[in-house]
Amino acid sequence: MINWTTLLHQVIDLELDVDEAKELTIGPEARKQTIFVALDVELAKLANSNGWFNVLDQPTEDAPKAFEHYLKSLELLLLFSAKQQWTHLIVMDQKQWDLIKRTKPTTKLADLNKQYLAIKHFLNDAYYNHRQESFRHAWHLLIKWGMVDLGFSSEEITTKYKELIEQQRAHWVKD
Repeated sequence: MINWTTLLHQVIDLELDVDEAKELTIGPEARKQTIFVALDVELAKLANSNGWFNVLDQPTEDAPKAFEHYLKSLELLLLFSAKQQWTHLIVMDQKQWDLIKRTKPTTKLADLNKQYLAIKHFLNDAYYNHRQESFRHAWHLLIKWGMVDLGFSSEEITTKYKELIEQQRAHWVKD
């Protein structure tokens, strides 16, 4: 199992360090909007790196790019949960983990499209209507997409996520 609380704290600490280093002064609403837009872009990049929807060109999947965009999507969704004060929704018990792990991988075009659109729908509902349950559904679908459909392990996610945070810290926070 992944300790989502640890990953959450890593991104919150990064945000605080970047804010201080860059002397950012964005209001809370603009901050939430910016995170939400960045999340939307990363989800689109994740879908693009998987390429299933491009029925005319049939590109090959770019697994390293997919993993990078998946991690950035997780990072932004965790940060969004903090801004909404919904961090309790990211914690998963064993029953929820088991349910996700028992799910069959999505492979059909229509189902892949539905899954992606469902994540977007739930996120929009969470953002515009402040629905926590919609956020939870989007969160679980994103976890399922990475761990079941894309086959990323808990260990890979935890290790590479930490590396991503450190890369961003090194880039944005100069000592």
